[in-house]
Amino acid sequence: MADHRTAGVDLEDLRALIAEELELPVEEVTDEAHLKDDLDVDSLTAMEVAVQIEKKYRIKIDEEEIPDLTSLTTIHRLVTAKVGAT
Repeated sequence: MADHRTAGVDLEDLRALIAEELELPVEEVTDEAHLKDDLDVDSLTAMEVAVQIEKKYRIKIDEEEIPDLTSLTTIHRLVTAKVGAT
């Protein structure tokens, strides 16, 4: 099994945070599920997810980065880069 810990950002913790914010079962937030197309996330909800991620990981996600948060994989990549840069 792959190690999901990268620079202090656990993929499963991130998955759980997103699922909770979207009020979805964790298993629906797959690595490649597209937030907008597959999980019906609108721009306001995406902003709310970003705020929760910022709080948990003590990072800043710029408003123009939010449209790039399309799946758990892309979110994990961004958060990992930002956590590693702090």
